[in-house]
Amino acid sequence: MAIVTAHLQSKPGLRGARAITGTRPSRRGVIVALAVSSSLLSAGLPFGLLCAPLLAVAAPAPAEPPGALLSKIDVQAVQATVQRQFDAFARDDAAAAFALASSGIRTQFGTADKFMSVVRKQYQPVYRHRVALFTDTERVSGAVLQTVRLTDADDRVWVAVYRLEREIDGHWHIVGCQLLETKSVST
Repeated sequence: MAIVTAHLQSKPGLRGARAITGTRPSRRGVIVALAVSSSLLSAGLPFGLLCAPLLAVAAPAPAEPPGALLSKIDVQAVQATVQRQFDAFARDDAAAAFALASSGIRTQFGTADKFMSVVRKQYQPVYRHRVALFTDTERVSGAVLQTVRLTDADDRVWVAVYRLEREIDGHWHIVGCQLLETKSVST
């Protein structure tokens, strides 16, 4: 399986990206690279698969128009989905965390234990953080994105950008997460 990584345009304060996949260019500067260069991999950049490729086959509900605004209820539901996964990670409840992933992610990982293992190893700030501040929830090019500012145990600040889709069951599920370390330190 090829890893399709997200790449950000140059932004002050961002040092690296742990990648998930599949957004299109947006006014916020997110770009997708459809291949990982061997020089990036050999440089030891930490690419994880928390939520697998955003292009993974999921069972989304019928798509809303790309420019459609999210209702207040949808924004609350999206944020609640991400928070429930944070809560499951805090309890080491692999089954609950895995259940909040999209059907495509569940298919790719196969088991909750495999999923949790990747989260523990590759996404420590998501797995164990001291503070989580939810910011904008928005629809960009049809994708629903939730941004969360995380502060880890060492007071380093990270930005996690989640992509969610409403699946056939009518609930929001996490399709991917991009984790970026900033140069900021929380005090």
